[in-house]
Formats: sequence, C-alpha cells, structure tokens
Amino acid sequence: MENRPPRKFAMPGMSRTGVWLTGAIFAILAIWLLRTAAIVAVPVTFAVLIALMLAPLDQKIKRALPRWIGWLAHFLVILFLIAIICLLFGALYFAALQALQVLPSISDEINALMPQAGSDGNSETAPLAEDLRAVWGNAGGMIGGWIVDRATTVAEAAATMTGAFLSALIVILFIVLLALAEAPCWAAKARDLVDENGRSALDKATGSITLRLHRFLLVRTFVGMLTAGLYVGWLAIFGIDLLVVWAVLTFILTYIPSLGSVISGALPVLYAFLVVDPATAFWIGVGIFAIEQLLGNLVDPLLQGQQIVLAPTVILVSLMFWSWVWGIAGAFLATPIMLCMLVIFHRIEALRGVALLLSNQENLEELDAALAD
Repeated sequence: MENRPPRKFAMPGMSRTGVWLTGAIFAILAIWLLRTAAIVAVPVTFAVLIALMLAPLDQKIKRALPRWIGWLAHFLVILFLIAIICLLFGALYFAALQALQVLPSISDEINALMPQAGSDGNSETAPLAEDLRAVWGNAGGMIGGWIVDRATTVAEAAATMTGAFLSALIVILFIVLLALAEAPCWAAKARDLVDENGRSALDKATGSITLRLHRFLLVRTFVGMLTAGLYVGWLAIFGIDLLVVWAVLTFILTYIPSLGSVISGALPVLYAFLVVDPATAFWIGVGIFAIEQLLGNLVDPLLQGQQIVLAPTVILVSLMFWSWVWGIAGAFLATPIMLCMLVIFHRIEALRGVALLLSNQENLEELDAALAD
C-alpha cells in the first residue's frame, strides 16, 4: 500500500468566522438564560458577593472563638447582616411613609400654581388668552393627577413585591450561611483540581476580589452618607420638606455609579419646581450640581484611588446591560460583577487583553500595578 500522510480532519464551521459566530450564539443563549432565570440568578449572585465580603469577618470571629463553638461565627455574621438590612429598610419604610403622606397634596398645589380661566376678573380678555389659560390649567390638573396615579401605582407594586422580596431575602441569607459554612470545603476542592501555580493564582484572585469589593462598598457608603448630608443641608436652607426621603434615596442611589447621582439630584429639583417655584428649583439645582462636581471629581476619586479600575464607559454600558437583564437589581450588581470579571480575566493569561479593554489603564504593565495587592 502507498504510504500516505495522515489526513487532518477539520470540523466544518470551525473557521475563525465560525468560532466568532458560535461565540455570539452562546452569548445570546447566556443572556437569554440570565433573563429567564433571574428569579434564581439574582439571589444567588447577591449571596455570592455578600459571602465573599463577609468571609474575612467570619474567619476572624471563628479564630477568636473556642474551636468547639466555631460554628457560632456563621450565625453572628448572619445576625450582623440582618441588622444592617433591618436598619436600611427601616429607613426606607420611614421615608416611604413620609412620601405617601405628601404626594397626594402635590396635585392640589400644582393646580393652585396654574392660572385659571377668568382668574384676573377681566371679562374682556381675548378669547385666545382664555383658551391658553384653560389649556394650561387642564395640563396642570393632568400633571398632578399623573403624579398621584404614579405614586399609587408604585405603592401598589411595592406592596405586591413585598412578599417576593422577603422570600428572596430569606433565600439570600440561607445561601450566605451555607456558603460561609462550606467555604473551607469548596476552597479545598478548588485547590485540589489545579496545580501549585493554579492554587496560588486562585488564592490571589479570591483575595483581590474580596479586597476590592470591600473597598468599593466602604467608599460608596462613605460617599453616600456625605452626599446625603450635603444635599439635606442645602435643601434645608430653602425650606424643602421630605428631607428624610431625599437623604435615603441619595444614600441608596450612590451605589449605582453615574446614573444614581443624576437621579438623586434631579428628584429634589423637580419636586421644588412643582411645589415651590422655578427660581428656587434653579438655585437648588445649582447647589446640587456643585456638590456633585466636588464629590465626583475630587473626593470620590481620591478615596476610591485605584480600587475600581474599570473604565467609565464600561461602567455605564454594564449598568445599562445589567439593568436590562435584571432590572433594578442588575443596576446595583453591575459594577461589582464587572469588577469581579476584570480581576478574573486579569489572572487568566488568554483573557488579559479583555481585562485591559475593561480597565481604565493604557497597557498591561499599568493594569498589573493597579491590581497589585
């Protein structure tokens, strides 16, 4: 028989175009799965991120306790988490009560601000002016009615979602408890599946993610408290009410980069425009803009430093993407998820280029220095 070189079989469709097409199909399927499985994926994602942030505290408490009651550390950490959640939602509940008491009166206040037909007592007013006043007055009534309707709809939706939220919260707490209890076992399994270099990379990646999540949370919390305090002080000068509402909303929305500050600043300005007067709303807006510029361009970068190395464009696009996938929960999870992905990609040689594209650094050397522990 004739000696022939072995044939090289190539799978059809495995050209570079085919690889990219296959990757795009898998990406679309993954996005569809994430949206479809949101009821499971969102609590699990929250639980994993929370467990990563609480693991060092859990280990510290566990080392301080006698070995035979080391398991108690998990419950103490969970109680600490429950206390924070109760404090946060207690403030939200109090703010919601204040808002619901004031919102129904906004319709009447808007109607009072709107000129009514014949209100000047001049019977000789031109018909066109009378028609314009009537339209303006009707528009005011429609705006006020719309605000009340929206407030009622939001309140009803919140009441409907309460049961689902509490169920999700219980699931998150339970997963966090299990994750903390089983963390050493899972860590041992992961180390056993890789070589020595892989173990070192795994430990460094986990430590880097935990460290940056900690600092991200601490900085956002401090900036949120500072922003809320400055906003409330500025609004109090103009006698604006609902100060607790603005403080709570500002603090919570601080955890949503870029978009959160815009919403928290626009809401009190809009409220002042509707219930006070445009001039007051203008000066309130000027002050809030100045506060936001001071914090966003000086204080926040100074405190955040190199802990969040994501490019601003990536943060904004990821915020839009995860909001579309998971709604409000996705808006809060967007930056932590992208931060975790960047750290993981940076540790994988084949994906270091992707990590560089996600970062705000110009080359891999700068990215290595920024992510150095």
